[in-house]
Amino acid sequence: MHPLDVVDRYVHDWIEYLSNPDEKSVDYTGPRCPFAKKVRDDNRLKLVKVYDYFSAYDYWEVVTRECENFDESHDVVIVAAKSDANIINPDQMSGAVDGLNTFLNCQGRDLWLLLKMDQLFTIVMIQKITALDDTSKQLADKGYYTTRYSDAQMEKVVNGRRKYREKLNEKT
Repeated sequence: MHPLDVVDRYVHDWIEYLSNPDEKSVDYTGPRCPFAKKVRDDNRLKLVKVYDYFSAYDYWEVVTRECENFDESHDVVIVAAKSDANIINPDQMSGAVDGLNTFLNCQGRDLWLLLKMDQLFTIVMIQKITALDDTSKQLADKGYYTTRYSDAQMEKVVNGRRKYREKLNEKT
């Protein structure tokens, strides 16, 4: 059995966690995301598993291909590989995602990458920056970010993305 054989269940459970409040959670007790479950339930999520993952290039090649092929058939594309810090560590992951987001924005692409990395899986989520920013505004109005992010995280994750969306709007 390959570790990626359980990534479907992992993503399902993660979406449930994002969607359903759990008063007993010690990690996070704030508002939940109302969009993740709908995307999954409406079959608007594509999960791509990277089995042949022997170097960082193997993983980023798949991410790049999914960015090139991103179309209206899905709202979110998740690219998942088994985590291996000898191949991609958290700092490399963060830097690569930041670099790709800047590159995609400079190319005028309506895409944004988000990352999730833990001891089990290395994940990049590909979405339209316009759709992500629109939903982000709705989440902010509901207080989603108040207990979730520090000021520094808010500046980078939400406000930084919004600035890139505004740059994208200037190009079109």
